[in-house]
Amino acid sequence: MKRFERYVAAFFISYFFIGLLFASLYALFYHWSAFSFFSPGFYMVLLTWPAQLPGFFADFQYYGFAGKTLP
Repeated sequence: MKRFERYVAAFFISYFFIGLLFASLYALFYHWSAFSFFSPGFYMVLLTWPAQLPGFFADFQYYGFAGKTLP
């Protein structure tokens, strides 16, 4: 049982850190303000980053490194 718990913990820690990196890049790309890192939207991207990935890459291909400003 310990081995299973170790794999589950490693998976969720990896998921969180990949999500944190992705959410930070997401916030920079869409020109979010500095306080957006404390907003619920940031944590929603952090937890749902696999679902956000296709839209982010489509916008990145269209807008490039300049980013996209949201209204």
